[in-house]
Amino acid sequence: MGKNRDEGSNKKHDTEKRPSKVKNKIIALGIVAAIVIILAVVSNKLDNPKASNFPVIDSIECDITEYSVFHVHAHLDIFVDGHPLTVPAFIGIESNTCLYWLHTHATNGILHIESPQERGFTLGQFFDIWKSTSTGMPPTDREPIIYVNGQAVTTSLKDTPLHVHDEIALVYGNPPTNIHAFYQFPEGE
Repeated sequence: MGKNRDEGSNKKHDTEKRPSKVKNKIIALGIVAAIVIILAVVSNKLDNPKASNFPVIDSIECDITEYSVFHVHAHLDIFVDGHPLTVPAFIGIESNTCLYWLHTHATNGILHIESPQERGFTLGQFFDIWKSTSTGMPPTDREPIIYVNGQAVTTSLKDTPLHVHDEIALVYGNPPTNIHAFYQFPEGE
């Protein structure tokens, strides 16, 4: 008899220790919901990588990633009184934490246009980013003669569009002996 009573009290004691199935399901659902929320927040941050510490310049943001939605390159040569002026590396790249949609990586004059959407960009926007993020600007006291693919154009810096593989030359003062009409981009650019 004592054995049966002990077994009965042990069963009662065991069921008190184990949470109910309903309680287990609620806990599991709570954990799953928390994981889904965390994944949604992380995914949203990856899809919208904004680096809000840096100002928007001419409606161009500084983001923590390079985009491939609209990813093209143009090339820029600058001449001051017939002499080349180097376009600096890292124009539009802030402290290695973000990149404006218009930027340079090297001193080769290649302008990287990398945007989350296809849209038009201008040389003026690039110069505004250059002014805000780097040094070594060409003269600002005079307007250059602008050449696109070897042909002089009548647009201003502000209005000169940037298109895929354009060869742009800006001439301040005396022109060089040769204005290039073409730039050989590295394969893949």
